[in-house]
Formats: sequence, structure tokens, C-alpha cells
Amino acid sequence: MLTAVVSLSRGKWITTAGALVKVLSLALFTITAVLYGAEHGFQGLTSADFTPTTAGFLALVPILLFAYVGFEAPNAAGEEMHNPQRDVPAALGRSATIAAACYLLPILALLAVVPASKVTGIGGFMEGVRLVFGVYGGAAGPLLTLTAVMFVFALLTQGSAWMVVSDRMQAMAAADGGFFSRALGAFHPRLGTPVRTNLLSGAVATAFMLAAMQLVRGDTGAVFSVVLTVAVTTLLLSYLAVVPALIVLRLRRPEVTRPYQVPFGDRGFLACAILVYAWILIGSWSALFPGILENLFGIDYVFQDVWGVSRLTFETFTLGTIVVLLLVGALGLTVARREGTKAGRVRG
Repeated sequence: MLTAVVSLSRGKWITTAGALVKVLSLALFTITAVLYGAEHGFQGLTSADFTPTTAGFLALVPILLFAYVGFEAPNAAGEEMHNPQRDVPAALGRSATIAAACYLLPILALLAVVPASKVTGIGGFMEGVRLVFGVYGGAAGPLLTLTAVMFVFALLTQGSAWMVVSDRMQAMAAADGGFFSRALGAFHPRLGTPVRTNLLSGAVATAFMLAAMQLVRGDTGAVFSVVLTVAVTTLLLSYLAVVPALIVLRLRRPEVTRPYQVPFGDRGFLACAILVYAWILIGSWSALFPGILENLFGIDYVFQDVWGVSRLTFETFTLGTIVVLLLVGALGLTVARREGTKAGRVRG
């Protein structure tokens, strides 16, 4: 909340520091894995199967989309840039390249030194980290702790970055009279940030965290998986409305100047939009109702074994969260319309 409240000129350095720490920690692991392989041999890749499976595809689509959506978010701070038409596309290219490297290189290094059968999600990754850090001898323990702290800091600042961007979007919607009160859209005259929206979103996030800890029963890994899935679905579901809105605006308002262009004009734009929307549909369904598509394809899927909780618990929490968000959205629209009606009467 603090990083979102402070001015963007200062807060951006906190999130930038987190990004640098994340890249540094992943680079440290990758280099260490190479050193471990040079000492003990590169054996993992010989038994690894890189052929994608239907089950793996359906399981990973939501997480992959969650990892890569949001690159358009810096547009929310376009007024802070000297030349957003030049800077935003360049930033997209750089950040996408760095993100792909941060995912691919550590995974390749991990598979090169750890048998594929032992690589199982987060637990397998941390076991891989513990294994390769053995090359440092007595310093392995402190270095492992330092790496964990670096990851925690990186995750914290990533959450801050999302909060900064999403709060500004919500504040602008409120200022335009489209969501709750225009008072939520007020930007602090000195800080230049929507402090009221920052505090409100922080309170909601805290309430959600406490609810998740109380309502989802199971071990820590199971709770984390369910909460992560809720975060994934709420983000992906928003794009089910965003993408069609972009298409409608593009077709109905062709006279509006578009600072960002897609190759091949409207046809290129529609092709991109349809492709993205297909991915979002698959990812949203797989995240909300895991196992359904797998059963249609004849793939064995034991829900309790995969998630560590029953389907009833999972769907109650995920769908319940969606219902709560829809109710909040409906309330926000209602309040905004009433406020707009009252303002119109006063002016009249």
C-alpha cells in the first residue's frame, strides 16, 4: 500500500528494484545449475520429454496467461511518460524478452541437472535449488536463505506493481463517473496518486487474505494453489470484457487517432484479438473448472490428488469470490449512476 501511495517517480524505483532482484536471483540459480552440471554431469535432459501433452497444456494455460498478461498495464501511467507512443512499445519488447528468458533459462538449467521425475511444480523447483547450491559447500545454507529472501522481496514488489497500475485504472474509472463515487478518483495534489483507492484496495486485499486463510482448509501448498487460481481467474475474466470492448471501439470509432498500431490494419487487429480471446476462454475455463476438459478428452483427473482439497471446497471459494466481485461491480455501477443522476439534477 505504501509503494502505491507514494509518488510514481519514487514508487517506481521500488518495483524496479524488485524486478532487478528477481532477475539477479534467477541468474544466480541458472549459473549455479551450470556449475553443478559441470561438476556432476548434465543428466536430466536425457530423460526429459519435451513433447507437450493435452493434460499439461490444459493445466498450464491459466498460469502461462497469468504470467504474460498485464504488459499493456503501463498505459495507465502514460501521462507520466515523456513519449508513451515510443516508450510503451519499446518497454513491451524489452520486458517480454526478459520475462521469457527468466522463465526459460532457469527451467532449462533445472532440467539439465535434475531428473525430470523429480521436478514437480514449486516443491520440485526448490528441491532443485537446494541440490545445485550444494556446489558452494558450507556457504550453501546462507546462500539458499538469501535467495529465498530475494524471491520474497521480488514477489512483494510485483504485488506493488500490480497495485499501482490497477488502482490508477480504478481511480480513473471512478473519476469518469463509471464506478462508485468520483471521490475515489481524486489524485493527491502533491503525491499524484489515488490515495483513497490505494487504501481501499489494500483493505480489500487484506480482507481477502484473511478469508482465504480461514475458508480454505488444507496444507499450505493447497491453500496457496487455490488462492493463486482465484487470482488467475479474476484477472483472466476481466479480459473477457476488455477484448470485446476493444473490438467494438475499434469498429465503431474508426475516426479516433490510435497511437498504437497493429500490423495489417483492422484485419491484423481482429486476428490478434480473436487469437487472444480464444486463449483467454480456455484459460478462464481451465482455471475455474479444472478437470472438466480433461474428462472430455478422456484424461484421468483425480481432483483431490491435484489440488489437495475437494472440488466442493475449491469451487465454493473460487466461484464465491467471483460472485462477490460481481456484486461489488454491480454496486459500484449503481452508486455511480445515482451520483450522476443527482449531479445532473443539481446542475439542472
